[in-house]
Amino acid sequence: MRNWLLLLLLILALPTHVQAGLDKLRFITEEYPPYNYVQNGKLQGIALELLERAFAFEGRQLDRGSVEILPWARGYETVLNTPNSVLFSTTRTSAREELFHWVGPISADRVVLMARKSSAIQIDSIDALNQSNLRIAVIHEDIGAQRLRELGVDPSRIITALNNTTALAMLEANRVDMWAYSEDVAYWLMDTHGYDRNAFEDVYILNEAYLYFALNPKTDPELTAKLQTAVNKASAEVPSLKFVTEEYPPYNYLNEKGEIWGTATQLLKRLIEHSGLEAEFQLLPWARAITEAEMRENTCVYSATRTHEREPLFKWIGPLVSNQWAAFSLASSSIEASGLDDLSGLRLGSFREDAVGRYVQDQGHNLILATADHENLDRLNADLIDVWITGVAAANYLADRHSVSLKKLFVFNEVPLYLACNRSLSSDLHQKMQTTLDILLQQEGEALSLNQYNEMKE
Repeated sequence: MRNWLLLLLLILALPTHVQAGLDKLRFITEEYPPYNYVQNGKLQGIALELLERAFAFEGRQLDRGSVEILPWARGYETVLNTPNSVLFSTTRTSAREELFHWVGPISADRVVLMARKSSAIQIDSIDALNQSNLRIAVIHEDIGAQRLRELGVDPSRIITALNNTTALAMLEANRVDMWAYSEDVAYWLMDTHGYDRNAFEDVYILNEAYLYFALNPKTDPELTAKLQTAVNKASAEVPSLKFVTEEYPPYNYLNEKGEIWGTATQLLKRLIEHSGLEAEFQLLPWARAITEAEMRENTCVYSATRTHEREPLFKWIGPLVSNQWAAFSLASSSIEASGLDDLSGLRLGSFREDAVGRYVQDQGHNLILATADHENLDRLNADLIDVWITGVAAANYLADRHSVSLKKLFVFNEVPLYLACNRSLSSDLHQKMQTTLDILLQQEGEALSLNQYNEMKE
């Protein structure tokens, strides 16, 4: 009896193996949109969504509140020295390879030297950079700073900013000549903080690589393997589509019930239904909407003009409808014009990242840019602009809704509008959606005319 009791005590004293779960890992990140960032007090982004799906494949739920948000340098140092900790989104480079274990990838990323277009900076080599007097903003221990150090850039040229928004403000204010940072993140920050992205340009590529989850090398190997397996499964999963758009009636707008409505929206909802797919619709400022589609997997933006500049950035589905471009003034205005050349010296209104405005700018005209097109009707009424450059259907719809009398000065272009999808959209899905749209339009006649669209009721 005594022997059995002794044996039982020995068994109870042995360590028990508890299966390790992903929630045993300590996740650390920074403000690095669109991959990881805080909006309305909630952590979100491409990397967060991937991590959340990875947890789901392990039968667990990610507690977003448990993810620590630290300045990059502090987070980087913490994960270097803390087992079972994970830093994301981290660029995987040869210099960092042995410092971490890597799980991913999350997404491709390109780090560039960015400058103001007005500075007309041209950089052909690092030697040329070192021979100049140019100043470069960086974030401490960010990939941009590390690449400049690896490439042998003179440290006296490098100015460390507190964070990415500070670096962008320094560049815009001419306190530095260039900024070494992720191209995608930089443009996202410009769009969301009210900067004109067209005022900046890439002048030199520092690095092209992938973003990963970087784990401390002493992390439990079982946890590392589990995270990689879960990320692989999550990456292979095809989530529902996301369609983003702007307030651009009659094609897409928010109706009185708070629903995203409009003729293009209704056509796309029929497309989704007939394709057997699922899609979430979201209304955003145009500059942010088109950036979302460019950078987020399985995200599409509409109603988008298919320009030469945008062509390689998306997979295109359409056309959905034809859109005329025109110049408008108030009906009471004495302005007379028959072409763009007649608008010299006048205050012309458009909105950020709009193809109509970009076209007019390319013809040599300066524009006063709003965040959204509907703001230009108020600006016209308030005598803040003389002429409104926009689509005919949008102008007529807004003017009718707000009881404003407009005078159409002239039409200067007509283009089709499309659904523009992120390049990650699979070829099979792309073809399926285009074929379904073609069948729908054939059944309904040809692509609906502007008059037919305007006559559609809620």
